[in-house]
Amino acid sequence: MKISSNRTITEKEGYEAMLYMLQAYLAATGSKDLTDILSGGEYWLEADTPADSAFWEYWTEAVNKVKNDGPPPLKVLY
Repeated sequence: MKISSNRTITEKEGYEAMLYMLQAYLAATGSKDLTDILSGGEYWLEADTPADSAFWEYWTEAVNKVKNDGPPPLKVLY
């Protein structure tokens, strides 16, 4: 699966999508290991494909969630 998209999101939406994606990754894998997360997020530049195809799927689902549902529930600071 090639990495491709012609959609743009704001920096804030990107940050919120990252939070959704990390939550989904934790739920799917149970892994809190940063090396697992980073290795899954890498992609092969020459082939333009993700090292872990599920990771790209987590990302696109997270972007769609931000666009459709708005930001994830955030903590309120007092």
